[in-house]
Amino acid sequence: MAPAQHPEDFLPLHPFELRILLVLAEGAAHGYPIIKAIEERDGSWKRVLPGNLYRRLRDMCARGLVEEVDAPVSAPDDERQRRTYALTELGRRIAVAEARRLDALVADAKRVLGEV
Repeated sequence: MAPAQHPEDFLPLHPFELRILLVLAEGAAHGYPIIKAIEERDGSWKRVLPGNLYRRLRDMCARGLVEEVDAPVSAPDDERQRRTYALTELGRRIAVAEARRLDALVADAKRVLGEV
């Protein structure tokens, strides 16, 4: 049996990886919907390059944060042929741990700098 992995061992996450995890927390998706969701949610992401997304997804799969899954049977044929990704339980725990870490960082910044 593989040793248990602790979410804190993966922190800090790259901001792009956290964005991907947050999109997949809402449900499995293939690349284009992931790109569009990231671009719509965060105006600082001017354009997500597909090559960058798929490189990150490959690396995140290798680390167990996301996994490739079959597209829903109800999906159109062209979507069922695309790679679809889903958040793993480890990925969800890591996203929660990163959100808590960032929340503590912002709280410290507010304490030191005043309301920002």
